[in-house]
Amino acid sequence: MNGHVFSFLNSIVLLGSLQGFIIGTLVHITAKGRAASKLLAWLLIIIAMACLKIYLNNIGLTSTTAGSLIDAIFPFMIIMPVGPLIYFYCKAELTRDFKVGRKDRFHFYPLIIDLFHHAAAVVFLVALLLGWADSYRDNFNNWFDSYNTYSDIPRWISLTIYLVLSFRLVHGQQREPAVTEELNNRDWLKEFISVFLVFDVIWLAFLIPYVIPATSVILLDWLDWFPLYIPLVMIIYWLGIRGVMLGRKEMSNSLRKSVGPKLNLQKETVEQIMMKLQTSMEADKLFLDAELSVTKLAIHLGISAKTLSAVINQNAGKSFNEFVNHYRVEEFKQRLLKADNKKYTLTALAFECGFNSQPTFQRAFKNIVGITPSEYLQRNAVSA
Repeated sequence: MNGHVFSFLNSIVLLGSLQGFIIGTLVHITAKGRAASKLLAWLLIIIAMACLKIYLNNIGLTSTTAGSLIDAIFPFMIIMPVGPLIYFYCKAELTRDFKVGRKDRFHFYPLIIDLFHHAAAVVFLVALLLGWADSYRDNFNNWFDSYNTYSDIPRWISLTIYLVLSFRLVHGQQREPAVTEELNNRDWLKEFISVFLVFDVIWLAFLIPYVIPATSVILLDWLDWFPLYIPLVMIIYWLGIRGVMLGRKEMSNSLRKSVGPKLNLQKETVEQIMMKLQTSMEADKLFLDAELSVTKLAIHLGISAKTLSAVINQNAGKSFNEFVNHYRVEEFKQRLLKADNKKYTLTALAFECGFNSQPTFQRAFKNIVGITPSEYLQRNAVSA
């Protein structure tokens, strides 16, 4: 590769790395408890670390004694968590108050693939200091390089699996009713996943000749790592701009929700609406209608959809979907314990209670009850 082109591209990688660290840190600091922002921040920082490693390699810093020592011990390439971070970021954007719990931690256990050879390097360095491994220095260096090369295979597989899971998660909710903000989140996540899918294909095209010894040297001599890391730099800038903008928009929406629209309604009028609403839910059980919308319910009550949304928000502290799903979950809990319903699956029973998709039901149930439907069934079966 031409020296000027090499230097120019290497500078772009450095700038991208610095940008990733800066934006990632800012997003994390301003997250204010939002799981999605924190996950996005870690994703940016991990990509930035990988770009920094390539830059340091290209300027020869890792070829010095001190540099090679730091490179062997410090894990710049932390790639295995990227897939889970993408998946949980999608979950956090789709589910209010989502947090990565203890049961989700196993997704990050494959991190050992990124850390194993660094741990082995520490052990080998100790052995060298004690004079036990001098004759194995070349063998260990060859093993270390080979491990670095072939560990990219499980890394690519992991990213691909989690991208597929993320794709199914987002597109699986396509038929769910949603407010404008939720639709915007879905559109953003579709764009988000599509970008990483494109990168995944680029990585595969690079990975195949990279892991073949006969073509690996030619590939790196001609193109170095730029076919991978220039796209990563573009992702850093794109994530920084789009992700931060979306975060600000969501914070603004959350603020508007917490304040609620101003209504010039008398207290007695609001109380009458709430009584009619309660009757519609508890006596008429309109929530059993899977197609129930705020407009449909407002027509039933003889008021505007805007008024209904505001009354629910200010008096129940919930969105329309949360309000209706609360009744559906309570109905599900009652029906679940009836002997006649033992023949139904949980999903079938949920559909009978007004839910129109399994993901919506699972998410609503866990948000309201705090455990999954199957866990609730097990606990009540034991207590019974």
